Amino acid sequence: MLQAGIPSPIVSLLENWYSKLLVKVRWGSCFSYCFSVTSGVRQGSVLSPSLFNIFINLFVVQLRQLDIGCHINSLFIGCLLYADDMLLICPSVSGLQNMLDLCMSISSDLSLQFNPSKSHCIAVGKSVKFVITPLTMVDISIPWVQSIKYLGVVINYGKALNFNTESVRRSFFSACNCI
Repeated sequence: MLQAGIPSPIVSLLENWYSKLLVKVRWGSCFSYCFSVTSGVRQGSVLSPSLFNIFINLFVVQLRQLDIGCHINSLFIGCLLYADDMLLICPSVSGLQNMLDLCMSISSDLSLQFNPSKSHCIAVGKSVKFVITPLTMVDISIPWVQSIKYLGVVINYGKALNFNTESVRRSFFSACNCI
């Protein structure tokens, strides 16, 4: 947080506040004993999204410095984030592996874990029919798939970028009809 420019008195206040955080787990009508929370942000806190954004920004900054992912003019779009979902975009397979390796290194430093079983690769462009080298995350192969779902939108592989928003539209209209 200090590296992100947050004043040290605020960092000290948050550190003090979070170091005293105790929680109980409720299961039905039963409660667990109190225990200390040593990582993460408070669920439901107004401050939590901002704290998480400061934390996750380390990935974006270092990926941008790697200078491998996709750019539109000078705008880096090689890493798209929403909450704890990350989408890496790169024009080359070797570049994408370098981006993955950097993310794994950062996550190791921050005591985070990526879940390789929830990770997928998709190819878009002229070379989608060619055999593509498998990417790895912690020595686990990440499968190449024909479509992925990101934030409710289905992205399909092919020679051109193709989105399917039908399920999102259906959910939206269903919610509108309930009003």
